Amino acid sequence: MKKQRIYCSYCGSRITSKEQDGKSRDFCLSCGTFYYENPLPVASTIVVNDQREILLVKRKKDPYQGMWCLPIGFAETGEEVREAALRELQEEAGVSGEIIRLIDVDTIDNYFYGSLAIVTYEVKVTGGTVAPGDDATDARYVPIMELPELAWSSNEKAVKIYIDLYKDSWAMIDSFKQLYPEISASDSLTQVTNEQKNFLSNVLIKILSTDNAEITGKWSAEINVKVPILDRHMSVLRQINGKILVSLQKHLQGEIRGSDYAEFILIGAELKESGIPLPELLTSLALSRKTIWTHVIKKRILASPLEIYTTLELNNRIIFIYDRIIYFLAKGYGV
Repeated sequence: MKKQRIYCSYCGSRITSKEQDGKSRDFCLSCGTFYYENPLPVASTIVVNDQREILLVKRKKDPYQGMWCLPIGFAETGEEVREAALRELQEEAGVSGEIIRLIDVDTIDNYFYGSLAIVTYEVKVTGGTVAPGDDATDARYVPIMELPELAWSSNEKAVKIYIDLYKDSWAMIDSFKQLYPEISASDSLTQVTNEQKNFLSNVLIKILSTDNAEITGKWSAEINVKVPILDRHMSVLRQINGKILVSLQKHLQGEIRGSDYAEFILIGAELKESGIPLPELLTSLALSRKTIWTHVIKKRILASPLEIYTTLELNNRIIFIYDRIIYFLAKGYGV
């Protein structure tokens, strides 16, 4: 259980409470000090192997002793959250890695620690052997579609976002391998010509250009159903989604550089100021990417299994673009 503050750390007097800005806060009557409870930064990692198994650790200590979770732990003073994520992965599961992308940012109130800001990254393993660390009794890969109950609700939320991010690509790969069972290695599936890649890329650019309003409208409908808290911000979000679609076109045409995404820092700050929570914004962006592919599929531009597989490369490029946009938006939020 989280310990309660009893005495003032400045003058030693007994702490009471006082309302400020509509919230009851710890307050010292003697020296007039308010105490603010800011969320503690927590880093967790999603590591998935080629068999679509996710790396989990079994907790050795409270809270949630004996339950499974993603490798997770607090960022230390002066440590970037990204660095903390990789450190905790090494300490709890025995493997080193590199950050691929930000998956989710979630804020929760935990009975043991209080307010937490849990940041989850997708990580690629670069070395080491899976083994439990000092804070774990077990560490192993588990099929991602057969997960046990996880200790942290934020872990379950992040895994769901990850699955939604990759399920279209997985379905394409599975379908292709059923059509061509003699092909066992994914690497051999990528032997397509530049002409095929450029053709599909150009088709996608044209769809994004001509169907911008339609795609954004379908995305808005998804938001209303799945993230209703954002409904009152829809006019702002529609403008942002339009900017994202334009950025996708420019990137696919080679007309945009990495530094050009910096405008999304200011946009992130404006979204934060308008009261849009970052976790819900990330969910809305995941729906935005999904809406693009749903729209493309309905256009029936994929005439053959080979072209379907070729779109995996386009899909990865779009994921990369969204990751850059999310990174700069998160910087605008101060994450």
